[in-house]
Amino acid sequence: MLRPLLHFFLIGGLLFSAKAIHEQSRVEGPEITVLVKADATDAEVETAVRDAILLHEARRYRWDRTDPIVYTHLVRNMRFIEPDSPDDDLALFQRAIEMNMQAHDPVVRARLLYRAREALELVPEDRMPSRADLEEHRKTHGERFERQGRVRLQHVFLSRSKRGETLSADARDMRKQLSELGDSVPSGLGDPLPGLRPEQSATPSGVRQDYGQELAEIVEEPVIGTWRGPVSSVYGLHFIKVIAAEPAYVPALDIIGAEVRADRLGEIRKELRKERMTALRKAYRVQIERAP
Repeated sequence: MLRPLLHFFLIGGLLFSAKAIHEQSRVEGPEITVLVKADATDAEVETAVRDAILLHEARRYRWDRTDPIVYTHLVRNMRFIEPDSPDDDLALFQRAIEMNMQAHDPVVRARLLYRAREALELVPEDRMPSRADLEEHRKTHGERFERQGRVRLQHVFLSRSKRGETLSADARDMRKQLSELGDSVPSGLGDPLPGLRPEQSATPSGVRQDYGQELAEIVEEPVIGTWRGPVSSVYGLHFIKVIAAEPAYVPALDIIGAEVRADRLGEIRKELRKERMTALRKAYRVQIERAP
Protein backbone atom coordinates (compact mmCIF):
# COMPACT_ATOMS: atom_id res chain seq x y z
CA MET A 1 0.00 0.00 0.00
CA LEU A 2 1.02 3.60 -0.59
CA ARG A 3 0.02 5.08 2.75
CA PRO A 4 3.60 5.24 4.15
CA LEU A 5 4.41 7.34 1.09
CA LEU A 6 1.22 9.26 0.50
CA HIS A 7 -1.66 10.66 2.49
CA PHE A 8 -4.59 10.48 0.14
CA PHE A 9 -7.50 12.85 -0.21
CA LEU A 10 -6.99 14.98 2.85
CA ILE A 11 -9.23 18.00 2.34
CA GLY A 12 -10.39 16.45 -0.91
CA GLY A 13 -6.93 16.19 -2.45
CA LEU A 14 -3.77 14.15 -2.71
CA LEU A 15 -1.39 15.27 0.05
CA PHE A 16 1.90 13.48 -0.24
CA SER A 17 4.08 12.72 2.74
CA ALA A 18 6.95 15.20 2.45
CA LYS A 19 9.14 13.07 4.68
CA ALA A 20 8.75 10.01 2.51
CA ILE A 21 9.31 11.97 -0.68
CA HIS A 22 12.46 13.67 0.57
CA GLU A 23 13.83 10.44 1.99
CA GLN A 24 12.89 8.72 -1.30
CA SER A 25 11.27 5.80 0.54
CA ARG A 26 10.46 2.93 -1.78
CA VAL A 27 6.97 1.51 -1.33
CA GLU A 28 5.38 -1.05 -3.60
CA GLY A 29 2.15 0.28 -5.04
CA PRO A 30 -0.55 -1.13 -7.30
CA GLU A 31 0.26 -2.80 -10.57
CA ILE A 32 -1.56 -1.49 -13.64
CA THR A 33 -1.52 -2.24 -17.35
CA VAL A 34 -1.56 0.68 -19.77
CA LEU A 35 -2.64 0.14 -23.37
CA VAL A 36 -1.04 2.45 -25.97
CA LYS A 37 -0.96 2.65 -29.75
CA ALA A 38 1.52 0.42 -31.51
CA ASP A 39 3.43 3.43 -32.83
CA ALA A 40 3.16 5.57 -29.67
CA THR A 41 6.21 7.70 -28.94
CA ASP A 42 8.00 7.65 -25.60
CA ALA A 43 6.34 10.95 -24.69
CA GLU A 44 2.88 9.59 -25.57
CA VAL A 45 3.53 6.47 -23.53
CA GLU A 46 4.61 8.52 -20.51
CA THR A 47 1.51 10.71 -20.77
CA ALA A 48 -0.70 7.63 -20.96
CA VAL A 49 1.01 6.13 -17.91
CA ARG A 50 0.65 9.29 -15.85
CA ASP A 51 -3.03 9.62 -16.78
CA ALA A 52 -3.63 5.96 -15.96
CA ILE A 53 -2.04 6.35 -12.53
CA LEU A 54 -4.14 9.41 -11.72
CA LEU A 55 -7.32 7.75 -12.93
CA HIS A 56 -6.52 4.65 -10.90
CA GLU A 57 -6.07 6.74 -7.76
CA ALA A 58 -9.28 8.68 -8.39
CA ARG A 59 -11.29 5.49 -8.91
CA ARG A 60 -9.54 3.72 -6.07
CA TYR A 61 -10.89 6.34 -3.72
CA ARG A 62 -14.29 6.39 -5.44
CA TRP A 63 -14.29 9.88 -6.89
CA ASP A 64 -16.09 8.40 -9.87
CA ARG A 65 -18.96 7.64 -7.47
CA THR A 66 -18.88 10.65 -5.19
CA ASP A 67 -18.02 13.61 -7.40
CA PRO A 68 -21.11 15.82 -7.94
CA ILE A 69 -20.25 16.63 -11.56
CA VAL A 70 -19.82 12.95 -12.37
CA TYR A 71 -23.11 12.24 -10.61
CA THR A 72 -25.00 14.88 -12.61
CA HIS A 73 -23.45 13.76 -15.89
CA LEU A 74 -24.27 10.09 -15.40
CA VAL A 75 -27.83 10.91 -14.38
CA ARG A 76 -28.19 13.04 -17.52
CA ASN A 77 -26.91 10.12 -19.60
CA MET A 78 -29.45 7.82 -18.02
CA ARG A 79 -32.28 10.28 -18.62
CA PHE A 80 -31.30 10.27 -22.28
CA ILE A 81 -31.15 6.46 -22.44
CA GLU A 82 -34.34 6.00 -20.42
CA PRO A 83 -36.45 9.10 -21.09
CA ASP A 84 -39.63 7.52 -19.70
CA SER A 85 -38.10 6.16 -16.51
CA PRO A 86 -40.04 7.11 -13.34
CA ASP A 87 -36.96 6.56 -11.16
CA ASP A 88 -35.35 9.38 -9.23
CA ASP A 89 -31.82 10.64 -9.86
CA LEU A 90 -30.22 8.42 -7.25
CA ALA A 91 -31.74 5.28 -8.69
CA LEU A 92 -30.62 6.25 -12.18
CA PHE A 93 -27.12 6.99 -10.93
CA GLN A 94 -26.90 3.63 -9.20
CA ARG A 95 -28.05 1.92 -12.37
CA ALA A 96 -25.36 3.77 -14.35
CA ILE A 97 -22.79 2.48 -11.88
CA GLU A 98 -24.13 -1.06 -12.24
CA MET A 99 -23.65 -0.65 -16.00
CA ASN A 100 -20.09 0.53 -15.33
CA MET A 101 -20.84 3.61 -17.39
CA GLN A 102 -18.40 5.72 -15.43
CA ALA A 103 -15.46 3.55 -16.51
CA HIS A 104 -15.82 4.43 -20.19
CA ASP A 105 -17.40 7.87 -20.32
CA PRO A 106 -14.98 10.54 -21.68
CA VAL A 107 -16.56 13.32 -19.61
CA VAL A 108 -16.08 11.32 -16.42
CA ARG A 109 -12.50 10.58 -17.42
CA ALA A 110 -11.77 14.26 -18.03
CA ARG A 111 -13.37 15.25 -14.73
CA LEU A 112 -11.39 12.70 -12.73
CA LEU A 113 -8.14 13.74 -14.36
CA TYR A 114 -8.93 17.39 -13.67
CA ARG A 115 -9.56 16.73 -9.99
CA ALA A 116 -6.49 14.53 -9.65
CA ARG A 117 -4.22 17.10 -11.29
CA GLU A 118 -5.74 19.81 -9.14
CA ALA A 119 -5.07 17.68 -6.08
CA LEU A 120 -1.45 17.20 -7.11
CA GLU A 121 -1.04 20.97 -6.81
CA LEU A 122 -2.73 21.37 -3.43
CA VAL A 123 -0.36 23.42 -1.26
CA PRO A 124 -0.02 22.22 2.36
CA GLU A 125 0.38 24.74 5.15
CA ASP A 126 4.10 24.10 5.57
CA ARG A 127 4.72 25.06 1.94
CA MET A 128 2.82 28.33 2.07
CA PRO A 129 5.18 31.27 1.46
CA SER A 130 5.90 33.63 4.35
CA ARG A 131 6.15 37.39 3.96
CA ALA A 132 9.94 37.04 3.88
CA ASP A 133 9.62 34.46 1.11
CA LEU A 134 7.39 36.79 -0.87
CA GLU A 135 9.77 39.72 -0.47
CA GLU A 136 12.65 37.57 -1.68
CA HIS A 137 10.53 36.42 -4.62
CA ARG A 138 9.65 40.01 -5.49
CA LYS A 139 13.32 41.00 -5.52
CA THR A 140 14.53 37.91 -7.38
CA HIS A 141 11.90 38.13 -10.09
CA GLY A 142 11.40 41.86 -10.25
CA GLU A 143 10.93 41.75 -14.02
CA ARG A 144 7.63 39.91 -13.49
CA PHE A 145 6.20 42.73 -11.40
CA GLU A 146 7.79 45.74 -13.04
CA ARG A 147 5.54 48.68 -13.80
CA GLN A 148 6.13 50.66 -16.93
CA GLY A 149 7.78 54.01 -16.76
CA ARG A 150 5.51 56.98 -17.34
CA VAL A 151 6.02 60.30 -19.00
CA ARG A 152 4.35 63.66 -18.64
CA LEU A 153 3.89 65.05 -22.12
CA GLN A 154 2.34 67.82 -24.15
CA HIS A 155 0.58 66.81 -27.32
CA VAL A 156 -0.68 68.73 -30.35
CA PHE A 157 -2.62 66.97 -33.11
CA LEU A 158 -3.41 67.93 -36.71
CA SER A 159 -6.27 65.99 -38.29
CA ARG A 160 -5.68 64.49 -41.72
CA SER A 161 -9.39 64.24 -42.48
CA LYS A 162 -10.04 67.86 -41.48
CA ARG A 163 -7.04 69.54 -43.11
CA GLY A 164 -6.67 67.44 -46.23
CA GLU A 165 -4.23 68.96 -48.72
CA THR A 166 -3.13 71.70 -46.32
CA LEU A 167 -1.89 69.23 -43.70
CA SER A 168 1.80 69.47 -44.58
CA ALA A 169 1.77 73.26 -44.74
CA ASP A 170 -0.19 73.46 -41.49
CA ALA A 171 2.38 71.16 -39.86
CA ARG A 172 5.21 73.52 -40.83
CA ASP A 173 3.30 76.45 -39.37
CA MET A 174 2.56 74.50 -36.20
CA ARG A 175 6.21 73.57 -35.73
CA LYS A 176 7.10 77.28 -35.87
CA GLN A 177 4.38 78.15 -33.34
CA LEU A 178 5.53 75.47 -30.95
CA SER A 179 9.16 76.55 -31.14
CA GLU A 180 8.05 79.99 -29.97
CA LEU A 181 5.72 78.68 -27.25
CA GLY A 182 8.38 78.19 -24.59
CA ASP A 183 7.18 76.41 -21.45
CA SER A 184 3.51 77.27 -21.90
CA VAL A 185 0.89 74.55 -22.30
CA PRO A 186 -0.28 74.36 -25.95
CA SER A 187 -3.95 74.95 -25.09
CA GLY A 188 -6.11 75.71 -28.08
CA LEU A 189 -3.56 74.59 -30.64
CA GLY A 190 -4.27 71.87 -33.16
CA ASP A 191 -7.40 69.78 -33.61
CA PRO A 192 -9.49 67.81 -31.12
CA LEU A 193 -9.14 64.04 -30.82
CA PRO A 194 -11.06 61.81 -28.38
CA GLY A 195 -9.01 61.23 -25.24
CA LEU A 196 -6.37 63.80 -26.18
CA ARG A 197 -5.45 66.58 -23.74
CA PRO A 198 -2.83 69.30 -24.21
CA GLU A 199 -0.89 67.87 -21.26
CA GLN A 200 -1.22 64.36 -19.88
CA SER A 201 0.51 61.35 -18.34
CA ALA A 202 1.08 58.27 -20.48
CA THR A 203 2.95 54.98 -20.80
CA PRO A 204 4.70 53.75 -23.95
CA SER A 205 2.25 50.86 -24.29
CA GLY A 206 -0.71 53.21 -23.96
CA VAL A 207 0.67 55.55 -26.62
CA ARG A 208 1.38 52.58 -28.88
CA GLN A 209 -2.14 51.29 -28.50
CA ASP A 210 -3.72 54.70 -29.13
CA TYR A 211 -1.47 56.18 -31.81
CA GLY A 212 1.00 53.60 -33.11
CA GLN A 213 4.64 52.62 -32.92
CA GLU A 214 6.22 55.88 -34.10
CA LEU A 215 4.74 57.93 -31.28
CA ALA A 216 5.52 55.21 -28.77
CA GLU A 217 9.21 55.36 -29.70
CA ILE A 218 9.27 59.07 -28.84
CA VAL A 219 7.86 58.25 -25.41
CA GLU A 220 10.18 55.26 -24.87
CA GLU A 221 13.29 57.35 -25.61
CA PRO A 222 12.23 60.79 -24.45
CA VAL A 223 14.15 64.01 -25.04
CA ILE A 224 12.98 66.15 -22.17
CA GLY A 225 11.74 69.63 -23.00
CA THR A 226 11.95 69.44 -26.81
CA TRP A 227 9.06 69.40 -29.27
CA ARG A 228 9.36 66.46 -31.65
CA GLY A 229 7.36 65.90 -34.79
CA PRO A 230 5.41 65.88 -36.88
CA VAL A 231 4.94 62.13 -36.43
CA SER A 232 2.30 60.37 -38.48
CA SER A 233 -0.52 58.12 -37.23
CA VAL A 234 -3.69 56.83 -38.85
CA TYR A 235 -5.41 59.98 -37.60
CA GLY A 236 -3.01 62.63 -38.82
CA LEU A 237 0.17 64.33 -37.56
CA HIS A 238 1.33 64.71 -33.99
CA PHE A 239 3.78 66.89 -32.10
CA ILE A 240 5.03 65.62 -28.74
CA LYS A 241 7.06 67.27 -25.99
CA VAL A 242 8.02 65.14 -23.00
CA ILE A 243 8.31 67.39 -19.96
CA ALA A 244 9.04 64.73 -17.30
CA ALA A 245 9.81 61.01 -17.19
CA GLU A 246 9.51 58.41 -14.44
CA PRO A 247 11.56 55.20 -14.90
CA ALA A 248 10.10 51.72 -14.68
CA TYR A 249 9.93 50.38 -11.13
CA VAL A 250 8.87 47.42 -8.99
CA PRO A 251 6.22 48.39 -6.40
CA ALA A 252 6.68 47.56 -2.73
CA LEU A 253 5.31 44.26 -1.43
CA ASP A 254 2.59 46.08 0.52
CA ILE A 255 1.19 47.24 -2.81
CA ILE A 256 1.55 44.10 -4.93
CA GLY A 257 1.52 41.41 -2.25
CA ALA A 258 -1.43 39.52 -3.77
CA GLU A 259 0.23 39.48 -7.19
CA VAL A 260 3.56 38.25 -5.79
CA ARG A 261 1.82 35.62 -3.68
CA ALA A 262 -0.12 34.29 -6.68
CA ASP A 263 3.05 34.09 -8.75
CA ARG A 264 5.00 32.28 -6.05
CA LEU A 265 2.14 29.88 -5.35
CA GLY A 266 2.08 29.08 -9.05
CA GLU A 267 5.73 28.05 -8.82
CA ILE A 268 5.12 26.00 -5.68
CA ARG A 269 2.22 24.18 -7.33
CA LYS A 270 4.44 23.23 -10.26
CA GLU A 271 7.09 21.95 -7.84
CA LEU A 272 4.53 19.92 -5.90
CA ARG A 273 2.98 18.50 -9.06
CA LYS A 274 6.38 17.30 -10.22
CA GLU A 275 7.37 15.89 -6.80
CA ARG A 276 4.10 14.09 -6.24
CA MET A 277 3.76 12.71 -9.75
CA THR A 278 7.33 11.43 -9.57
CA ALA A 279 6.55 9.72 -6.25
CA LEU A 280 3.43 8.08 -7.67
CA ARG A 281 5.24 7.06 -10.83
CA LYS A 282 7.96 5.35 -8.80
CA ALA A 283 5.47 3.63 -6.51
CA TYR A 284 3.33 2.11 -9.26
CA ARG A 285 4.32 -1.01 -11.16
CA VAL A 286 3.34 -0.40 -14.76
CA GLN A 287 3.02 -2.84 -17.63
CA ILE A 288 2.86 -1.34 -21.13
CA GLU A 289 0.87 -3.10 -23.82
CA ARG A 290 0.98 -1.85 -27.37
CA ALA A 291 -2.12 -2.31 -29.48
CA PRO A 292 -1.56 -4.62 -32.46
